[in-house]
Amino acid sequence: MEINKETLFPFIIFNKEIEYNQYITLYPIKMKDIITFQQYQPVLVLRKDSIFKDKHIIKMDYLDFIKFACRNTELAENYNMPLLPFYYDFALGILGLSCGKNAEIKYNNSTLEFSINGFEITNKVFNDLRKIIIIQNDIDFDINEFMNIDTVNALEKARAFEARKNKEKADIEDYIDSLIIDMKVTEEYVANLTARKFWRYIKRINQHDEYQACRSGQMSGMVTFKEPLKHWMTSIETTGRYEDLKTDESELRSKIG
Repeated sequence: MEINKETLFPFIIFNKEIEYNQYITLYPIKMKDIITFQQYQPVLVLRKDSIFKDKHIIKMDYLDFIKFACRNTELAENYNMPLLPFYYDFALGILGLSCGKNAEIKYNNSTLEFSINGFEITNKVFNDLRKIIIIQNDIDFDINEFMNIDTVNALEKARAFEARKNKEKADIEDYIDSLIIDMKVTEEYVANLTARKFWRYIKRINQHDEYQACRSGQMSGMVTFKEPLKHWMTSIETTGRYEDLKTDESELRSKIG
């Protein structure tokens, strides 16, 4: 089965676990584990082929690179990425969270080979698990896309500048508090929500409030809009910020030979 949003949709809409094979089952991350998950998340979204210029690194499979970077302080210093030597640990940590507390993860300190419940994790298996975790937890990242890192950095700086101009700031606790008040639920309820559903609820509530405000203004005759109002029940999916900059990973690899 091809791993994408369409094929996994029947599982993710109701927060079901996804059975990869008889040895490995992946569970959606719950809000009670969100801080730990966010600490490990960089290992899922590293733009290896954008950041690292060496051809031999670009040609590496993703898991092989994570092993290559493990404890590699020289590489980390060269690219000013102090946490890079710990990405292997992040990978084990994020798989531990996703596979559940009963999963047995064993690894070899020398070879860095590892297994889950006795099943060896190869490059292909890791890529599959990485895809599933990203989709299952609604992380805005496509592992097959490539962007020029200089362009990405410039756009991210511009976005950060815009964010600093906005005086209204909120952290994860603020969002949790807001959801509890709006939905009239308990902290325990939110703690057991999956992260994907939590953020969907936050976006839906925001979309509802914006629609209601705009609709009220429109009905009063005080406000008019050039385009029809987007109903609050319509899709909350957003298009990628860098859609025009994307290229497929296979296209990149064909260029470097």
